Amino acid sequence: MENKKFSRDIGKSAKELMNARKEKSDFWRYANLLGVGGWVFVIPIIGGAYLGRYLDKKTHGEGISWTITLIIIGIAVGIYNVWYLFIRKPQQ
Repeated sequence: MENKKFSRDIGKSAKELMNARKEKSDFWRYANLLGVGGWVFVIPIIGGAYLGRYLDKKTHGEGISWTITLIIIGIAVGIYNVWYLFIRKPQQ
């Protein structure tokens, strides 16, 4: 009788430990996904802004036509990166 209670308590403790480990890993997994998703979205936008600003200074002197154009292209590339990384690419 005491053996069954001991086994049941051990089983309960093991389940609680497994659930705690799973919850902890889920948090860090989602934090990692959020961080990576942010970087793959933001880097093309920032790159487009810097390249556009450089081209505007070289060609027009004043103006923002290249900057706006390359920021919009950067947004499109960022959306594609997030889509490819999280939706199209098979999860491991």
